[in-house]
Amino acid sequence: MVNAPAVERDSMQAIVFHGTHQLALEQVPEPAPAAGEVLVQVAACGICGPDLHGYLGHSPRRDRSVPLIMGHEFTGRIVVLGSGVTGDLAVGERVVVHPQISCGHCRACRAGLTNICPNMSILGIERAGAFAEYVAVPADRLFRLPANLSDVDGSLVETLSIQVHLFRQVPRPLLRTVVVLGAGPQGLFAVQFARLVCASQVIATDIIPHRMELALQMGATTVLSGDQDVAARVRELTDGWGADFIVDAVGISATRRQGVAALAPGGTLGLVGLMPGETPVDFNLVVNRELTVRGSYSCNDDDMARSLELLAGKQIKLDGML
Repeated sequence: MVNAPAVERDSMQAIVFHGTHQLALEQVPEPAPAAGEVLVQVAACGICGPDLHGYLGHSPRRDRSVPLIMGHEFTGRIVVLGSGVTGDLAVGERVVVHPQISCGHCRACRAGLTNICPNMSILGIERAGAFAEYVAVPADRLFRLPANLSDVDGSLVETLSIQVHLFRQVPRPLLRTVVVLGAGPQGLFAVQFARLVCASQVIATDIIPHRMELALQMGATTVLSGDQDVAARVRELTDGWGADFIVDAVGISATRRQGVAALAPGGTLGLVGLMPGETPVDFNLVVNRELTVRGSYSCNDDDMARSLELLAGKQIKLDGML
């Protein structure tokens, strides 16, 4: 925590990204909400993996917006209502924010695919985000935070929503075997969802011991070191058959190849990890075994609402994730 010096009311502190390896704590103008927007005082903000990629110079999308205030996984309190804000929002309410601002009129949006709107802007990427004291947000991007969730717990809602979005696409219920590649936050949520869809066997991989232990606590039946022959071990654990559903929560070439190789005939690989680089794939395996390789990007409004319900209902555990 940094102690803020006394400043005039129209400025605030923010962590500003100026390019690769360049972050600075600065005084910047406090945003003023435009028509239809609210001003949110940030209570808690997570650091997403792609934020780290941006700092390391692996996110051209963030580079295009410098100087940029990153941060898109956050909760806060409404402090100002902009003109034209309708509904029953009130100053002082605790909220969690969906950071995606879709255009609402393109073919994707009109088809209900707001999460892949080609005209989308994202808080913390194309416009100022929540590594700051205040952020201006369109009013329709707010969700009330249930009373039994802390501000910090609420900062994980957007992260959880990515797995809600993916698991809505699970090809069939009552899966026998689910493999989760990578036991970071996305992977740990995926492990829990695998149990919620009644998978008999949940296999998680990672290379960091404490994450592997957390995966067991979250419901994995087996954990494997990600630097071994994962596909061979999955086949061994499934009597040679493979996994019905695999979640790649890492997104590097090695895990993508592991995912294809470890699938059972007719199985599905869900890709949520976002790392740069290409992955060579033997598509004869995909064709001959009728595999499905499916990307899943971010989340929509109903995914956010469902995540809040799951967390408020204690169906998803957060212990040890922060």
